Amino acid sequence: MNPLPPACHAALATHGVTPCVLVDGAMQHAAGVRLARTPGAGMSLFDDLPEDAQALGPWLLSPAQAQAMGLDGSGPGVNWLASALALPDAANHLRHWLRDGHPRGLHYTRLADGRVLRAAMTVWTPAQRAAFCAPWSGWWMADRDGNALALALPEPLFLEPGTTAGWTDAQREALAEHSKVDQLLHSLKGHVRYAASLTSRERRHALATQVQRAAVAAGYVEAPDQVSWIAFALMAGGCSMPLDGHPVHALALRGDALWSALMDGAASDTPADTITFDEDPK
Repeated sequence: MNPLPPACHAALATHGVTPCVLVDGAMQHAAGVRLARTPGAGMSLFDDLPEDAQALGPWLLSPAQAQAMGLDGSGPGVNWLASALALPDAANHLRHWLRDGHPRGLHYTRLADGRVLRAAMTVWTPAQRAAFCAPWSGWWMADRDGNALALALPEPLFLEPGTTAGWTDAQREALAEHSKVDQLLHSLKGHVRYAASLTSRERRHALATQVQRAAVAAGYVEAPDQVSWIAFALMAGGCSMPLDGHPVHALALRGDALWSALMDGAASDTPADTITFDEDPK
């Protein structure tokens, strides 16, 4: 686990605050299994579902319970919350939002995964963001590198009764779009060797996001072709954009032929200082 920042420790120790730890059992699988098999070790937000589902779902713990599970800092699927609510009430609030406004329903948005939560905060309406964040005076999640990242809490709003976690179809589509690059990167695990400058998962994701958008703009609408361009960029350390200026683009290749041509290019000694970015990918 990576260390928590001083601001997190200070917020959790504030008088009147209930510190709690929200854990994604799928990302912290060993802890999720132990929690599901150990009565009283934590509060399952899937407590109406079988043990296997509980192990993979969200859990709310006290800091002492988290430390007993080896979760004593920042890591994937581990969130540290400074709450104005007692632990059971915080669990009910989270259950409502993680289960999309239906506390016993089967719909589930993995907000304990920092990647999903960051995307949700851009997709929700201001009222939804304010309603979700109302109980929290501090929230620290892990970025893609496992480092603690403070959630930017919105200013409180006057909320009309009935502000819920329910997602519109357009919001679901937007959330799925946010997850696309992570899925494309996951498909490349074990298949490419990253450039030495791309040891950071956050930096790889930023580069892959730019390349995926550039690939779509250049007419590469199929996911395998977008993956080929992303793989090339990750191996070469970057990619000049727009892609229609790259020599391989002029060949109008697709599928396996595109992959082979780009992998041959990535293996060459392309100087990294020729890379251009639309924005700083750090």
